Amino acid sequence: MTTKINSLQSALKFLFGIYLIFSVNLLYAESDQETAMQVPVNQLHDALINIMKTADSSSFEERYALMENIITKTFNTALISRVVLSRYWKSLDEKTKNDFIALFDRLTISTYVNRFDSYDDESFKFLSVEPMKKERFLVKTELTQKNDDPVSFNYIVQNNNGEWKIISVIANGINDLSLKRAEYSSVIKDQGFSALIENMKQKISDLQPK
Repeated sequence: MTTKINSLQSALKFLFGIYLIFSVNLLYAESDQETAMQVPVNQLHDALINIMKTADSSSFEERYALMENIITKTFNTALISRVVLSRYWKSLDEKTKNDFIALFDRLTISTYVNRFDSYDDESFKFLSVEPMKKERFLVKTELTQKNDDPVSFNYIVQNNNGEWKIISVIANGINDLSLKRAEYSSVIKDQGFSALIENMKQKISDLQPK
């Protein structure tokens, strides 16, 4: 009887040890994944702080070049373009699709450079990572300001061929992806795709320093 009890205790200890190892490995795996999700967001934030700090000592073009490298690396613009054009995307040929992706990148970069054009001790603060549907995650952060309330900046990220990419930005509750999708669909419906392209080019021009 004693032998059976000892054997049972040994088996239980063995199983418990396996459970602990599995739990620790799972914890580390989840932690590594969460850290990886934050990488594109952190890279974007570092670049934004950089162009804010150097706004007075660098040209628009120089800051644009810095943000161009970051945006193309951290955003999945191809996916974003398909989403914002919705059902109209399928009707475009490959060249038009690629041209639109490049134009959308230009508008995104120009917007960031134009809006983040001064520095007054702002900083970005990481808050949390929350799971969403379709293997997407929400990286929640905020921009702290010296003389004003924090601004909420949340990012939807998705794994793209082994790399986490930003597919949507939600600033103070406003989803930029949803906003552009509604805007672009309305322009195409009322004026046509060519009008949308001209509208985007005009916006880019308006964001340039005069």
